[in-house]
Amino acid sequence: MKTERLLAITMILLEKKQVSASKLAEMLEVSVRTIYRDINSLSEAGIPVTSSPGVNGGIQIMENYKVDKQFFTSTDITSLLIALESLSNNVSPLRINQTFEKIKTLVPANFLDEVEFKTNQIAIDLTPWTSNHTLQPSLEIVKSGMDQARLLRFNYEDNQGRKTARIVEPYRLVLKEISWYLQAFCTEKADFRTFKISRMIDLELLPTPFASRDFHPKPLGKEPFYGKDFTLTTLKVTHKIKDQLVDKFGQLTISPSDEPEKWIVEFPFMEDEFGYNLLLGFGNQCECLTPPHVRTELKRRIETVLELYQNS
Repeated sequence: MKTERLLAITMILLEKKQVSASKLAEMLEVSVRTIYRDINSLSEAGIPVTSSPGVNGGIQIMENYKVDKQFFTSTDITSLLIALESLSNNVSPLRINQTFEKIKTLVPANFLDEVEFKTNQIAIDLTPWTSNHTLQPSLEIVKSGMDQARLLRFNYEDNQGRKTARIVEPYRLVLKEISWYLQAFCTEKADFRTFKISRMIDLELLPTPFASRDFHPKPLGKEPFYGKDFTLTTLKVTHKIKDQLVDKFGQLTISPSDEPEKWIVEFPFMEDEFGYNLLLGFGNQCECLTPPHVRTELKRRIETVLELYQNS
């Protein structure tokens, strides 16, 4: 990933006086073109990286530029390592291990034990309970497309079941809750589009390179929940559902119910498919008490499902 690569380039250049672009490309398993783009990114970030042409030329950091290892505290390094650990199930173990070792070179020897102890105190596991292991090869292909600035081709099936063939310029991978998405420029639509990785079929990396466009990342999916109009509903839920609602939507107004081990929750309800499917998914552990029209619609949907099974 680009952030890891930029850090790796910086550490390599700090350790060595001068390195050729081709050597950096070989070490980091990317194209020379990608290395030059990364060098421009480092320069824009304020790191004085220079390059000299010729047989004896190469890329280097200006002699008077120094990075004090004490600039990073043990807490800073711990945060970096924990963040990398959270990616370990989605990035190849080899890449993670290499990055770990590079970051540890920033830590003075007398702080290594402290950093390792603090890193082991927090674990972030972003993998779902039921994981789709077939996604990993697709993620690697997409990452290669971004690293090498090469086109991707795949067949795509949207949430309505419509199938299309796409060729795209990949720009950004996004993990949203438990799903991965690609933000890319679609050559067919001549515009930026977002694609769900699990809906890509026959994904392949083409040999065709592309020139990077001016890409501005956009928020993925719906607007924040509380930024929309909603209907205030009153729900009677079990303790388990109460906890799930608080985890997903934050603090809510909650009071004890007249039934043991049940709670009354004032819930800001979105009257769309997502909202109704959410409440129906709680089964008999959640009852909508008010408003009447939401309760009536839930009953209608339940009856439709019941009819489906009664007729089979």
